[in-house]
Amino acid sequence: MRYCPPRLVEPLIARPRIARRMAEAAGKVTLIVGPPGSGKTSALASHHADLVAAGMAVRWLTLSAEDNDPAVLRRHLDHAFRGEGAEGREEGEGLSDPPGNIVGFIDGLEKIDAAPARDLIGAFVLELPPSSSFHITAHRMQGALFHDGWLRGVVEVIGPDELRMTDDEAALLLGEAWSPWDRQRINEAVDGWAAGLRFVGRAPRSADRLLDGAGERPFPVEMANYLDDVVCARMDPVALAALMEVSVLDRFTPEALAAMPGRPCDWAQIDDHIREGSFIRYVDEQRCWAAFHPVFGRHLRQRLRRFDPDRFDALNRFAASWFEANGFGAEAIRHAVTVADSAFAARVIENVGAIHVDLCDGPDVGLGERVPATRAGELPLLFLGQIYFAIRRGRSVEARAALEEAARLTRGFTLLDRGADPESIRGFAQLIDMVLDASDDRPITEQRLAELERAMEAHRGVRPILASGVACMLALAYLELSRYAEAATVCGIGLHAMHDVKDSRVSVFLRIHQADIAMARDTVDKAVLYIEDAQRIARIGSGVDNYEVIATRILRAGLHYENNELDAALALLDPSLRQLGSINAWVRLCASGFGTAAAIAGIRQGIDAAEAQLRAGEALARERNLPRLLQFMAIARLRELTRAGEWRAAMEHVESPGFAELLATDSLSHAVLGVQVPAMLEVARLMIELGRPHDAQAWLDRINKPFLGEADSRFRFTFRIMAMRAAYGMRRYNAAVDHMQAAVELASHAGLVRRALNNRQHLTEVFDWTIRNGRHLPARIGAYVDDVLRGADGTESGATLQQSSPRRGVEQAPNNFTLSPRETEIIALVAEGYITKEIAVRLGISEGTVKTHRKKIHEKLGAASRSQAIARARDLLII
Repeated sequence: MRYCPPRLVEPLIARPRIARRMAEAAGKVTLIVGPPGSGKTSALASHHADLVAAGMAVRWLTLSAEDNDPAVLRRHLDHAFRGEGAEGREEGEGLSDPPGNIVGFIDGLEKIDAAPARDLIGAFVLELPPSSSFHITAHRMQGALFHDGWLRGVVEVIGPDELRMTDDEAALLLGEAWSPWDRQRINEAVDGWAAGLRFVGRAPRSADRLLDGAGERPFPVEMANYLDDVVCARMDPVALAALMEVSVLDRFTPEALAAMPGRPCDWAQIDDHIREGSFIRYVDEQRCWAAFHPVFGRHLRQRLRRFDPDRFDALNRFAASWFEANGFGAEAIRHAVTVADSAFAARVIENVGAIHVDLCDGPDVGLGERVPATRAGELPLLFLGQIYFAIRRGRSVEARAALEEAARLTRGFTLLDRGADPESIRGFAQLIDMVLDASDDRPITEQRLAELERAMEAHRGVRPILASGVACMLALAYLELSRYAEAATVCGIGLHAMHDVKDSRVSVFLRIHQADIAMARDTVDKAVLYIEDAQRIARIGSGVDNYEVIATRILRAGLHYENNELDAALALLDPSLRQLGSINAWVRLCASGFGTAAAIAGIRQGIDAAEAQLRAGEALARERNLPRLLQFMAIARLRELTRAGEWRAAMEHVESPGFAELLATDSLSHAVLGVQVPAMLEVARLMIELGRPHDAQAWLDRINKPFLGEADSRFRFTFRIMAMRAAYGMRRYNAAVDHMQAAVELASHAGLVRRALNNRQHLTEVFDWTIRNGRHLPARIGAYVDDVLRGADGTESGATLQQSSPRRGVEQAPNNFTLSPRETEIIALVAEGYITKEIAVRLGISEGTVKTHRKKIHEKLGAASRSQAIARARDLLII
């Protein structure tokens, strides 16, 4: 196997960027450098196979430790590269110059430690004639000859940044077990490391452990064994022990290293490891900060924790103190929560801001030991952070009791230890009270709105995270009242307040609200852009089943449903609804999740399956005392009974006390109308199915028209459909045509694919009557009915119908415009005016990586220039 590529059972993944670099390096030596498992040999073998298929002359040599002997190496080089057909020939003596018109491959240069052998290889390959090329793998470019060749332009380097798998390449390794966003997150967790992706692809269940935000769960055994046997075993034991200790810091400076208790090594040793191509790299151009590869660093920390738990604890204690002293709050908390001394951890978390950091970009501040209300004045930020943690876990009753007790003991959070900021403390306490009110679904009064507005204005420009947090709650209140313009304005205020804090937890919910607004008043496509950005932020530095991740999955499933992508919706709903009881879930979220699940179950399996979903929603409503959720489930039940043709049961349901009371109320409150109007629409649907169009029209006449005019587009579409069918049934054909035209306009503009397909027969029937009777209709109405609805069978998704649909929503990018998390960061910084060098420093990556990302951004957005990319990203609401 020395003279041919290694046998590969797993299929090679096409890596066009690397293949293109090698193909363009005619007459040169290409060094492919990167750490173990980064796909160097696979890239080499793939290019070798391409050249063999093209009929080119190729030669291969795999190096081993015995090649450190120059005599052995000389024989192997000569045997591999002189003449045709290395196999079966006697190994000649002496070393010839490389022959012409061949492409040579040398795998494993990192195995050559001896300088004479290294110089021999360098001298040999750099004597190549212009008609030949060499491609060589190594951990790094080493030796004066190669550096000199690089300066002369004879040597090209494909480095670790280019070897990192793109999200598209990672998807090929991982397979179809994950959604695109999950694949992106897995790829980011392994930093594009090909071997890591291969391990996850072979053992999909290991992804949960890999994505564990706390980093406490052990790696899959296969991955840990690989790192031990392939990476750690090659290291000097003393050096490995030192790196295990330094890995506790994860990222570090010379000052942090020098301050470590027992100082495991000095910076020169770290620099040596970086230069040797280990899983450590500089993250800034000034070479002040170094960091471990996320997988390797976590592996070393887990080793230290197993081998020496006391030392692990002591170093985490040091790290928490050092990061606190140097202003890195999130990292201080991450280290503090692992320390056994809970009193020490509590003080560190309090000092760095606790809930303030949590709401920005920090980890949960749950701690193992709860701070009692009696210490709320001493550790107010930590206490409030733990209250928020309890809310996030769905324990709102417990959280409210603790908050009220603390408020009583501290006299409204005025009895605080010296050094605490009383305005901030009271602001966070007020914000938590607002969150609890929303969780408990308390009525939205004008007084409550005014309180929210005053609080937001008080914090704007002074306390950004509080201003943004209150804006989030105010936007939710406006959404409940169907006041979408005000909600949109408030979301903008909240996001602007957090302009200097990228990707905070608060921004997840502001994006969720923007998605709700877009769905209600604009298009499904626009809502998808907002919710996918919320999903991206929710996944940053968090576990796979946290509050934000579950919430965004449920809402994304609702958009899949609207686009008639039922399988995709179910894939998100099935795991998320099972976890809904363990998180804070507001009524709109629960109603969306259980209502969508019931609809899909009713469509595919019938009324019994739909009932199971509805009963689960009702159980949660009773557990958390959410009467409005019970009402939403009752509306969904009427919809499913009507769909199933259970007429008697449907009529009994309409006449049941709770439902009849909802229908009879004459309240003008938008919060009440937001439940009553969909209930009336479902009753009208039932009347139409029963052949009673006059009764249906009577229910439609009762609907509050000023509210309907400003309501969610889905309500307006359903009203138009019911009004069309009722009018047609009563032979009021002109009215039916008007309603048909309005319904088609709504469906085509907003992208209500599922709803349009559900009613395609009724829409085409009225449309055909219109044409038969000589009525003129706009061309776009005919195009939508004829090209989209008439030939459909009801199973088509929005993507399938997109080519024929004359939609007027957000223009689609010509390529896949869903940017990865890193690409989104970079285009945002480009839009803010940062140059490549500044972006690299800010993100801790190389300039080459930034350029690669920018090229990918331009490709995805179909942009030819920086200004076009920025404009495109803004149009698509990416920035």
